[in-house]
Amino acid sequence: MKDPRDRSPDGTELRQALQDLSTVERWAERVASGVQSHPYTAPESWEGPQLSVETRTENGMHTVAGIVTWPPGDGAGPAVLDESERAVLRSLVRSLLDLAGHESGAARTRVVLTPLGPRVAACQLDAE
Repeated sequence: MKDPRDRSPDGTELRQALQDLSTVERWAERVASGVQSHPYTAPESWEGPQLSVETRTENGMHTVAGIVTWPPGDGAGPAVLDESERAVLRSLVRSLLDLAGHESGAARTRVVLTPLGPRVAACQLDAE
């Protein structure tokens, strides 16, 4: 995964990251207010390997239960990542769940590993 600093000469990487965050924040506000209950789906598709990050939340504390390749099927299984890549994914998904106000239950977050860094493609919250 890439260093999070924006190295693009015109600031496009940082601008894209802020737009992504803004979109997720709007979704999280709608979920928290009860206006929207369907899963988050990114407004665009990205190219790159996809992973599913499975989490379990109790009392607002998010535990990553597993990171597997996506889509599920014949070649699916645990993702081969180094510890720094796993740490970035855990941080990204936990931040998303915090933004969504997810307090308990399971969640599945699909992340795409793009050349510009990981992007959340979808998230399904299962409240208890």
